[in-house]
Amino acid sequence: MGFFDRAKQFLGGKNMASVAITVIERQPAESASFPIADSVLKGTMVIDVQQDCTLLATKYEVWLYVKKDGADSPNLVRAEQDPAPNTSYSDDCLKMPIDLKAGQVITQPWMVMDVDIPAVLARNGIHSPDAALGDPNVRLVVKCIADVKGSPFDPSAEVTVRLAPAS
Repeated sequence: MGFFDRAKQFLGGKNMASVAITVIERQPAESASFPIADSVLKGTMVIDVQQDCTLLATKYEVWLYVKKDGADSPNLVRAEQDPAPNTSYSDDCLKMPIDLKAGQVITQPWMVMDVDIPAVLARNGIHSPDAALGDPNVRLVVKCIADVKGSPFDPSAEVTVRLAPAS
């Protein structure tokens, strides 16, 4: 175990919970694709609670990495967070903050709106979105984060999503 891992464990961020992204656009996350011109990205995350904790929020980020001059350039496309404290979008979603017990497994649907991949591509010199399809220098990454009270290192998960032609 490295120094950074030991520090995370000492500070309480290690092993409080784990996060997995299971579904993206009604597809298994590990093989999901997303139409390049769509503006809403949806999915499901699972939080596996290992220690009693308080979940303050769940956060979702969409990143577009464009490799330029041999280096990955990260571009935040859009970030969302669950609604204001003590509110919920629907009965399927959690009201936060929420106290969780070790052994609980939470399935949380999520949605990121106003995703504009063509605009981010254009800012990176790719003016035809179709040019990004299948380009190994362009990758879309979705990140889900569980904001756990008292944890300086919030559990998170990332998955790379294949860009698909506009539907």
